[in-house]
Amino acid sequence: MRSIVLASLTAFIVGLATPMLAPDQALAAPASHSMRAMRAMMAEMKAKDPQGFAACEQLARQRGYSIADFGMSVMMFIDGCISGRFR
Repeated sequence: MRSIVLASLTAFIVGLATPMLAPDQALAAPASHSMRAMRAMMAEMKAKDPQGFAACEQLARQRGYSIADFGMSVMMFIDGCISGRFR
């Protein structure tokens, strides 16, 4: 009887612990993939219009964006600036 209870309890604990580990591992891959995609998009914008990109990058700095991080908000700002939404 004890062995059945012990085996059931062990299976229950392992079942609870396993899903807690999987989300951390699953989130690591998309974050690196999205960073690569974002950097590729920034490089593409820079290649299409180098002067416009530099002007928009300077405007982003003036408005307080951290250019060193190149986060999604900086990319969206520069994309909008190149499109003519911000000046």
